[in-house]
Amino acid sequence: MARRRSPLAFAAVGPERFHPPSFSLDVRDGRDGATTVAVAGELDLATAGKFSAAVRTALERGEVVIDLRALEFMDSSGVRALNAAMREAAEKGRELRVCDEMQPNVVQMLKLTGMLGLLPLERGG
Repeated sequence: MARRRSPLAFAAVGPERFHPPSFSLDVRDGRDGATTVAVAGELDLATAGKFSAAVRTALERGEVVIDLRALEFMDSSGVRALNAAMREAAEKGRELRVCDEMQPNVVQMLKLTGMLGLLPLERGG
């Protein structure tokens, strides 16, 4: 007689329900004429597309400053999105800068991938 397989069951950890990671974008005009794209929460596979679209739109208007100070987490998708933003800025002949103030875990990810040395950093954003 064949043994019947039961479906996988996942146990809930704690009484709280799952909440998706936080993510927000704040796009605003800066005093120097550059558009600032401020990112907060988590920049990952689920949110990198929104980030890229915001940067792409901002690059259409002119130079862009990316503010990652409130970014709590970044995975390789976020690193790829930053790399793509730099490439798009160069292709359009636009200036793109990244505020040098970042959370330690974001800095660590950028260092591990070699991206930190490639980013055009702006002091004090």
